[in-house]
Amino acid sequence: MLSKSAIIHYDVIDSTNLESKRLIDKEKIFSPTWIIASKQTAGRGRGDKKWVSQEGNLLASLILPIGFSLDRLPFLSCIVALSLHQCISKVITDNKPLKIKWPNDILYDDAKLAGVLIENSLSQSKNFSIIGIGINVAHHPIIEGKNTTSLNAIVQKNMKTMDLIKSLEIILYEYLEKLINNSEALLIDEYKSKCWNYNKTVKFMTNDKVLEGILIDISKDFEIIINANNKNIKLNAGELSFDY
Repeated sequence: MLSKSAIIHYDVIDSTNLESKRLIDKEKIFSPTWIIASKQTAGRGRGDKKWVSQEGNLLASLILPIGFSLDRLPFLSCIVALSLHQCISKVITDNKPLKIKWPNDILYDDAKLAGVLIENSLSQSKNFSIIGIGINVAHHPIIEGKNTTSLNAIVQKNMKTMDLIKSLEIILYEYLEKLINNSEALLIDEYKSKCWNYNKTVKFMTNDKVLEGILIDISKDFEIIINANNKNIKLNAGELSFDY
């Protein structure tokens, strides 16, 4: 159970996701385990993007043994995003500006607050997902052309990262139960209610082309559907990026 996850803490590490991979490769992990760092020297986001890792922010990866059918793996991104949204909602008074930018970034008033990098380690003997999570708690990076924010800036008080981890763990386990119990349709409906720019015009890049369209739906397989040039385009998480 996630509520009994082990915790391994590092003062400084290159990347909690990379360390998770190393521990899995060395066959040292058998149950849910958090890898937490005070500072990362090579934090990563999706694709080739760098995740700026400042001390005081939440920098963690959850090594999760996969106990569900592999064809449901895309929904792991869905439940992690919903879990983060709910966890952060508990500490923010005004939740209306809090949105999930597909697939799993968390924005507050169109400024990036948290990000997720999920990587899978699949083998004949054991399957794991590595759920890398970064939340701007004490600081937010200055990135040209992008809006960013932090929890402390929003709530005007000092949040403790371990309190967030404990809350997130409980919420994530509850969503995982829903996934195991075949509640994908309910999860998609909830996701759409919290989705950034749902039924609105978005600019996005795919195949090195910048396009514009209306985000009209999330498919039953957790793909995004955008109507561009009077044509519905269905894309997975690795096939597009948004301007915001």
